Amino acid sequence: MRKFFWGVATSSFQIEGNIENDFTKWELEGKFNRNGLNPVYDNGANHWLMWEQDFELLKLLEVNAYRFSIEWARIQPEPKTFSEKAIDQYERMIDTLLENSIEPFLTLHHFTHPVWFHDKSPWHSDESIEVFLEFVNKILNRFRDRIKYWISFNEPLVWTMAAYGEGNFPPGYKDLNIMMIALANILEAHSKVYDLIKSSISNSTIGIANNFIVFKKERDWFLLDRAVRNKIHKFYNLMIPDAFITNKLIASIPPLLKFEKEIKLDNKIDFWGINYYYRLFTKFKLSLTNPFYFYTKHPETDTGWEIYPKGLYKIIKKLSKYGKPLIITENGIAINNEEIRKKFLKKHLKYLFKAINKGIDVRGYFYWSLLDNYEWLFGKSKRFGLVFVDYEKDFNRIPKESFYFYKNLIETYNKKFNEQILTES
Repeated sequence: MRKFFWGVATSSFQIEGNIENDFTKWELEGKFNRNGLNPVYDNGANHWLMWEQDFELLKLLEVNAYRFSIEWARIQPEPKTFSEKAIDQYERMIDTLLENSIEPFLTLHHFTHPVWFHDKSPWHSDESIEVFLEFVNKILNRFRDRIKYWISFNEPLVWTMAAYGEGNFPPGYKDLNIMMIALANILEAHSKVYDLIKSSISNSTIGIANNFIVFKKERDWFLLDRAVRNKIHKFYNLMIPDAFITNKLIASIPPLLKFEKEIKLDNKIDFWGINYYYRLFTKFKLSLTNPFYFYTKHPETDTGWEIYPKGLYKIIKKLSKYGKPLIITENGIAINNEEIRKKFLKKHLKYLFKAINKGIDVRGYFYWSLLDNYEWLFGKSKRFGLVFVDYEKDFNRIPKESFYFYKNLIETYNKKFNEQILTES
C-alpha cells in the first residue's frame, strides 16, 4: 500500500509577515481596495518568528506532510543579491520537518515576487524565465538533498488572470492577450524547472497546484447556457492539463480571447495538484462584448462561496483521465462556525476516498490552512485556519475544534488503510 500524505498547506507571504515584495509595495501605494480591511504590511501571522511553535502544532496534529512556499523576495531582495541568512532559516525549518518525519512539499512560486521583478523581467517578457531559473537554481543547490516533492507554481492561471486580466494583483495589467503570453512563459518555466530538478534529484516528484472550479449550467435545457459552461470549463479547468499533452496552449473564448502558442511541455509533470474550494453557476448573457456570466448561487462561507463536496470527486475523476497521480494540494473553508468546518472536512474526505476506492490514484490531502492568515483579496478578515491566530494578543495560537477533528479523521482513515493492508496480505 502506497504511503498517503496527510497535511496542511500554507504560503510564505500569507503567514510569515514583514516581507518587502510586490504585494507589500502595492499595499503601501494604496493600489489594493479592500473597503477598509487591514493591510498586510505588518507581521502577518508572525510565522517567520514563531515557526518553531507552529511546527509543534504540526506534530500535535500528527500530519506526515507539510506544504509551504519559500518567499522569493526574502531569498533574492536584489537582482544579484541572495540572502544566506534567509536561506539558513528555511534550511532549519526543513531540517526540523524531516527530523519529525514530516515530508516537506516545497512550492517555489506562490503569487509573489521581489519588488524589482516587474521592472526588470515581468512574466510577459521572455527574460522572466531565466530570471526565475536563477532563483530556483539557488534553492535547488541548497536543498537538493532534503526536498523530494516540489511544486513549481501555485495556481498559475488564477495568478495571471488577477495580475494581467483583471489588474487586481501586481503588475496590474488588463489585457487578456498579454495574460496568455505571461501564462505561456510560466508554463515554459515549469518545463525548465522540471528538467533542472530532475537532473539534480533523480527520484524527485514535481507537480503544479492548479485551482479547479465545478461549473454548473443554470438551465439544462438552454443550449447557450451549456455552451457558456463548456467554454469556461475548458478554459479554466482543462486548458493547462491539455497543454501538457498537446504541447499547445490554446484559449478560445469568443469574442473575448483567442490565443494559441506551442510550448514544449512533453507531459513533464509527475502529479497534478488540485486546489478545490467551490462550485459556480454559469449562464449566457445577451452581450456583444461578454456573453459569459457566472456566479455563486448558494453562498455559504464567509468568502461567499458555495460548499459542494461532491465537486471534489468530479474534479478528481476528470483529472484522472490525464494519467498522472493526483494530490489535493488545497481544500478549505473560511468560516467562524466550527461545526460547519468539521462537516466540510468530513464530507470532502468522504468523496476523496470514494475516488480512491474506485481505483483513482490520489496520493495526499492538504487542508488549507494550518493558521488563520492573510487572504489575497480579504486581508485578515477571513479565517481558513485550523488554528486561531489572535492578532491582538501576541499572535497567540489556539487550535480550533476542527484541528482535533481533522486529527481524528487522519487516525480513522489510517486505521482503515492498515486494515485493508492486513486483509490484502
